[in-house]
Amino acid sequence: MNNKFRLITTAMLLAFTVSMSACSYIPWFGDDEEVEIELREPTELSDFIPEVRIEQNWQVSLGGDAEEKFIQLKPHVFDDKIAFTQTGGKVSVHELDSGRVTVSSKVDGLVSAGVGGNAQYLVLGTHDGVVTAVNSSDGSEAWSTNVASEVVSVAHTDNDLAILRTNDNRILGLSISTGEKLWTVTQTPPALTLRGASVPVVRDGVIYAGMDNGKVIAISTQSGNVIWEARVSVPSGRSELERLVDVDGQIAIDDNFVYAASFHGRVVSINRTNGRIRWARDLASISGVSIDDVLVYVTDKDDNVWALEKETGVSSWKQDKFLYRQLSTPVVQDSAVLVGDYQGYIHALSKQDGRIIGRTNLGKKPIQTSPMSTNTTAYIIDVSGRLASYSVISAN
Repeated sequence: MNNKFRLITTAMLLAFTVSMSACSYIPWFGDDEEVEIELREPTELSDFIPEVRIEQNWQVSLGGDAEEKFIQLKPHVFDDKIAFTQTGGKVSVHELDSGRVTVSSKVDGLVSAGVGGNAQYLVLGTHDGVVTAVNSSDGSEAWSTNVASEVVSVAHTDNDLAILRTNDNRILGLSISTGEKLWTVTQTPPALTLRGASVPVVRDGVIYAGMDNGKVIAISTQSGNVIWEARVSVPSGRSELERLVDVDGQIAIDDNFVYAASFHGRVVSINRTNGRIRWARDLASISGVSIDDVLVYVTDKDDNVWALEKETGVSSWKQDKFLYRQLSTPVVQDSAVLVGDYQGYIHALSKQDGRIIGRTNLGKKPIQTSPMSTNTTAYIIDVSGRLASYSVISAN
C-alpha cells in the first residue's frame, strides 16, 4: 500500500511529515506538494456468522488507474441504464439488469470527474479542465468546453443544467445541451485542502454542495444565486493539516434536511429551507454520509461505522471492527448497510445494530468511491475501474 498521499495548497509549501495519530488515512489527495504520512496498521478481519449473501449480478471492467491519482469516478444511473467511465477516457452505458454494453465511447484527456448529467447527455470533466458531454443514445460527442481548472465532480441531474465542481472551489452551471456557461459560484478556498470534492446534489430546483471551507451551500439552479450557507465545521488547531475542514464526502438529502460531514469536524443536519443547523455531532469523516428513512450512516476518520438517528443525531449503533481499513461511505441496501475497504472486501452490516452479517470480495483493489444503490441493487466500483452489481439475499 502506498504510504505517500498528497495535498493541494494554494498559498504555502508543505515540508513536514505527519504521524497519523489523529486520523487513520486520507484518500485521493491532489497533485501539487507532498506530505508523507505514516499509516496505522489496518485491523484484521474478524469471524462472523453469515446471515446474508452479497450476490454479484454482473461485473464489467474498463481499466484505468484511479488509485495513484486519488480520483473518484462515479457511475450515473438513468432510466434502466448505468453509465461508467475510467481515467483513460473510456465511457460505456450498460443495462442495469444484465450489465450488457449498449453504448461505448471515448473522450480525450485524463478523466477526473463523472459520469454526471441527465438521461440524454453524459457529462465528464478532465484534469486539464475540459468538460465533455456525449449523447447517451450513441456515444457521439455533443459538445466540449474548457472551464480553466480541473473538474473534480459532476452532478447527476434531471434538468437542462450540467453542474460542475472545480478544484479552485467553484461551482459552474452550464447548458447541458450546448455547454454554454450560464453562471458561476465561487467560495474562497483555504490555504490547504483535501484532494477531491463531494458531488453536488440537485433537488427541487436547488443545488446542495459541500465546499473546502467547511460549508454547505444551497444554490438556485435557475439564477446561480446562493440561497444560504451553513457552516459544518470551523477550522481549529495549530497546523494547516489540523485545520482541514473540507466537506468532500458524499452529502445526502431528504424532503426537509441536508446531511453532511466534514474532515476534522462534525456531522450535521441542516434545514433545506433556511440553512439552519438542526443538530451537530462531533464526528469527523472524509467519505461522507448516507441515509434511510430513520438513520444517518457515516464512516468516521478511524473507520468506525456509525448509525445516527435522523431526528436528533443520537447514536443508534457503532461498528468498530474495521479500524484503519479505509472504508467507503456506507450504502443502504435492503436490510443491510454495505461498506467497501482497501482490500476490495464488501461488508454487510445489520441496519438494526451494526453487527457483521455478510462479506464478499470484488477484487484486491481498494473501494474508495461511494457505492450507489437503487431499491434492489448496489453498484460498487474499485480503483482499477471494475464496476459490479450486487444484491443482498438472506443466507437462510
